[in-house]
Parts: sequence; C-alpha cells; structure tokens
Amino acid sequence: MSTYGGDEVSAIVLDVGSCWTRAGYAGEDTPKAVFPTSYGYIEEEKEIPPDPDTQMEDVIPTSENKPVKSVEKRYIIGDTGVAAWRENMEIKNPLVDGLIQDWDALEKIWDYAFDKSLRIDPKEHPIFVTECAWNTRDIRERLTELAFEKYNSLAFYVAKNPVLSAFAAGRPTAVVMDCGASSTSCVPVVDGYVLKKGIYKQPIAGDFLSEQLLQLLQQKFDINVVPHYMIAKKTSVDPDQPANVEFKERPNTTGSYHKFMQMRIMQEFKESVCQVSEVTYNHSSINTRPMKYFEFPDGFNTSNGSLRFSVPEILFDPRFITQPQDGPNFDTSALLGIPQMIHQSIGVCDIDVRPNLLNNIILTGATTLLPGFADRVNHELSSMNPGPKIKLYAAGNTIERKCSSWLGGSILSSLGTFHQLWISRKEYDDYGRGIVEKKCDN
Repeated sequence: MSTYGGDEVSAIVLDVGSCWTRAGYAGEDTPKAVFPTSYGYIEEEKEIPPDPDTQMEDVIPTSENKPVKSVEKRYIIGDTGVAAWRENMEIKNPLVDGLIQDWDALEKIWDYAFDKSLRIDPKEHPIFVTECAWNTRDIRERLTELAFEKYNSLAFYVAKNPVLSAFAAGRPTAVVMDCGASSTSCVPVVDGYVLKKGIYKQPIAGDFLSEQLLQLLQQKFDINVVPHYMIAKKTSVDPDQPANVEFKERPNTTGSYHKFMQMRIMQEFKESVCQVSEVTYNHSSINTRPMKYFEFPDGFNTSNGSLRFSVPEILFDPRFITQPQDGPNFDTSALLGIPQMIHQSIGVCDIDVRPNLLNNIILTGATTLLPGFADRVNHELSSMNPGPKIKLYAAGNTIERKCSSWLGGSILSSLGTFHQLWISRKEYDDYGRGIVEKKCDN
C-alpha cells in the first residue's frame, strides 16, 4: 500500500463541485483539468430490431415483432462541448444542494475526467474524492461501490471539503466559510474533524447573485441579455445606445441551454463589475463611488453604479433580495448574512475552542473573490465580537481560493503517512461498501 502515496503510483484527486469539476494528480499544486459540472444531453430515438430467433417467415407481422423504439440520452461533457450550440440540447446539473442526484451523469463526468482530460486508466491509480460536509451515508457508500465495481480502482478514499480546505491552509482547527456557486456554508473543523452541530448552509451564493442580476437588468433597466450563440454580427455603439446586431438562426434551442449561456454572461458581469462594500452598506455613500462600464455580447454597453454593490450585499443582508414579478416569493425570514452564519456557527461550539476558531476563519470559494469581501467580513465580525482577536485567512492566489478542497486532497493523499488510511480492494471485498463509514470518518 505504501506505493499509493509515493512516486511509483500517483493517486487521482476528483473534486466534483456544483459549478466546476477539478481533476488531477496527488502532490501537484493545481488540477490538470477544470471543466463545468453541468452537462448537456440530447434525447435520441433508436430502433431496437426484434429478436430473429423468435421470428418465423410465415408468421403474420404483429406489434410484438416490429422494431421497438427507445429513447437514449447522448451526453455532452466538457467546457467546449457544453458551450457549443446544438439543437434540442438540454443542460442539467447532477448535483442538488451539493448532493449527487444523477448517478448516470456522474459516471459520465468521471469517464470524461479519466479518459479525455487525464488520459489514464483508473485501474492503475487510487481514487481520492471530495464531498460536502452534509453528505449522506448512502451517497458515500455508492461512491465507494462505483470506484471499486466499475473502475476497479486500486484504493479509494473520500474526505469532506471543509477539512481539506483547512488542511490546504495548514490549520487543523478552523471555521471554513465556503461561498461558491450553489450554496454558502460555514463549517467548524476541530483537529481535522467536522463538528456537525455547527454546520450552517443556505442557497444564497454565486448562482443566486447571477439570477438576481439578470432579473434586475431585464425588469428594472430593460436590458435584454443576449448570449453569444445568438449573435452573427455586431457593430460598436456609443454608451447607452441600442445595440446594432444581427442574429443567427438557432432553431429548437432549449430553455435550459439559453439560461445556462445567460448565466455565463452574468458570471462575467459579476467578476468584472460587482464589488462588496467594505463597511456596512450605506446607499448615499455608495452613490458617490465610481461607476464601471460593461459591454454585453450584443455590443450594448452601459455604466453601473449602485447595482454593482446592492446585489452582492444580499450575501450580508438577505433583505436586499429582489422578489420575482412572476412566481412565488423567496422566503428571506430564515436567511442569515455571512457574518451572522460565522458567529452562530462558532457560538454552538464548546467555549474552549471558540477563541481558536475566531483566530482561524478561512474564506474559500469563487464568490469570496469579490473585491471588498474579506474586508467586510472582518469589519462585521469585529463589531459583533469586540473582545477576542479575529483573524481571517483568505488565499491571495485565485486558484487556491477556487480549488482549496482539491488542493487539500492533493496534499493529503500524497503524504507518505496517508497510505494506511486508503480503503484497499481487499478491505472492500471483505467488508463491502459499508467500510467507508469506518475508514473515512472525518
């Protein structure tokens, strides 16, 4: 087993997140492959010919011996594959609230990572997989079964994202505040173990901000967000002037694909324009801040003022949520701002570890890269906890912030002392898939 962590055989680290999937070799500082977790699929009808052994030439044809039609899904995985327009292609995500729901799609994602991205045979490598802190026992056992039964892996291990993020930051005890695409979570980790009673999570994160931006731009500012795939030709126009654009014929475009491409534009808008107020939000002072221009794919360009601050403010004050004009309202009564989540998460832990947790607050996830995010968290927490010392850790490197759980898995699985923690093939054969609860108990 010692060769699993050494130079002879490198473990494969897989981190399937709600937005991006990261795959690479243990011991490296960046993943080899990063591609969208969302996948495309096209339903195709195929005819299954009747069994010739049951047919006789002199028998009158009936419905039983006619070709049977079945619907099969053709999967499209990868950044270039999903972004390219195709007729009748639906876009779907295999994860719901960080938990795996579509196992067929997950297998296709693993296949793509092994065959197309890394070009390796999974039979020759141990597989290290990340999971969310609230993952269920059944999902962990099915992951173990998948690794050994389908991919015949040499060994397998599954570890929780907050533990790996803390490990990547070199802190065995910390509060990990992860604000990614689909959810924001705050998880206390003490001596490498998750304290489940302190887990706080809510669905207000990067994707929700993108939807709010799209809703406001279309309803309040009357801006039609046209994705790249619809544009054939455009010419430059002056600021706030109507776009001069020619469109392509795109028949049978699905609603899910159109929304997926709109969300990509909103993600670019968010990354290049949006900002978090470094102190408690004040509308009059925000209006004095400089504006930022953004050009949409169709050539329309405009300056953005308070909008670029008010939408990220949702993370800190859910009352800023804009309710949809059509459809049910979003219930904000149970939602907390990020500083309140951290405060309450630490508050339910034992009083002995609270000072250590306040001194080791880790910010991770792509949404925490918004300018001013860390300063605002520090400002709010300092006013809520005036006595103890508060220290935030936010990696300056973009890759580290986006891929902290993958990086922690890469470091952990490459350690020479880790070889005894792997679930071996023999252990799986002897004890079955339930062995994962005993061996991977972090």
